[in-house]
Amino acid sequence: MAGHVHLLYSDTTLGTALQRQLRSLYFHVTGGQLGSLDTAVSDVQGQDSQPEVIAVVRAVGWNVAQVRNLKRAFPNTSLVLADPIPSQRSKEQALESGASSYLPLPCTSQRMSLCLSAQVRRSRRLDEAGSTEHVLRLLGFEPSLFTAPHASTPKSEIIVWHEDEDFARGIEWRLKEEGFAVERVAFDQPVALKAGAGLVIGALSEAGWTTTLQRIAAVRSQPQGRSLPITVASATLPKAAQAALERLDFQDLWLGVAPDRLLALMVKEQVRISQQTEHRQVALTQSLDLAITDGLTDLYNRRYLAAHLPLQMQIARQSQRPLSLALLDLDGFKTLNDRYGHQAGDQFLIGVAEHLRRNSRASDSAVRLGGDEFALVLPNADLKAARTVVERLIADIASINHAGSNENQIHISASAGLVSMPAGDWASTADALIAVADGRLYAAKEKGGNQIVDTAPS
Repeated sequence: MAGHVHLLYSDTTLGTALQRQLRSLYFHVTGGQLGSLDTAVSDVQGQDSQPEVIAVVRAVGWNVAQVRNLKRAFPNTSLVLADPIPSQRSKEQALESGASSYLPLPCTSQRMSLCLSAQVRRSRRLDEAGSTEHVLRLLGFEPSLFTAPHASTPKSEIIVWHEDEDFARGIEWRLKEEGFAVERVAFDQPVALKAGAGLVIGALSEAGWTTTLQRIAAVRSQPQGRSLPITVASATLPKAAQAALERLDFQDLWLGVAPDRLLALMVKEQVRISQQTEHRQVALTQSLDLAITDGLTDLYNRRYLAAHLPLQMQIARQSQRPLSLALLDLDGFKTLNDRYGHQAGDQFLIGVAEHLRRNSRASDSAVRLGGDEFALVLPNADLKAARTVVERLIADIASINHAGSNENQIHISASAGLVSMPAGDWASTADALIAVADGRLYAAKEKGGNQIVDTAPS
């Protein structure tokens, strides 16, 4: 998998060699001096296109804890620490500080490609989360409210599916140490995927690796497995499996003689990111619903109409079918509001909305534009069919009981302006359609209300 990797390094000779190695693996590579944090941040931000992976080549004396500051500056970019002086302590500190992966140097091209390809995929997921953040902010929500904190991740269940039983038990023990619930499944048994779970998978033999690769592909083919965080963990990785893994979608790769805490930290970070993305997607769906729904009546609002009407017009043109639009305004509603208060008026508007939902067709879209104004989009309805629907609605609105019904002094009805776009009309715009319907609505009000005007005012 190709991707954009930006190298930050102090040693020019080593940095140049790594760039050459990465380019031979078909990565797009840019490079810059590590220097201070501000220098590094400016260097990355100055790129024509933002990198998908930032690979920091650790220099002698460079504090690994600086990884945390870089992660704060680029939360939606994978961060890899490439270490020419590797140690267990440095690896643990890097992962605890927010590094996505730790790459000991020197490193074979195959291992480097596997590591960075997995991080490119991870970064693209994070970039989707960043897009979600942007939309949430546009809708007035703070994305940090939907962030999955580290403390929440151990509540998730991790499925361990490994050919080597001793290795699987070691993984289980390490994960439980970090507070995860673990289900260890025999390698020859199927597994039931669960929402919010993670998967650690691996093999020992050549046949086992073939099965493992097939299972990763099978998991990704299932709806509940498409966003499941998958970590491949093993003591060894055959060359044939390495080549195949590059074509599969997994989050991270861990290799070692025996499972250690670093594997658990790696899994923990992948689960946290998965939870955070899921939380934000749910929040986005909910906030989008709020953004296009009228708070009082639960009908669609004006913002929805602005996006929905042009789309329906395009569908009507392509299918060679008519489309109609009705604008409705209540007659006598102001009197009800003035005499009995806004609460009585609100109850009447809720009643109107209920009649709009009940009496319009399943394909129609009812909209509250504001105040006592409503709109109805009627796909696949010519003027005659649309008028039948609107006549029924107006009759129903006139029958709604309200606070002044018993006194028989306030009569509320509705006026409507109706326009139809015939099949094959490629010239009309949504604004023009609304303007025509609005003109006809005005004419209906001028004539005394409680009627429909569906022709140009004389």
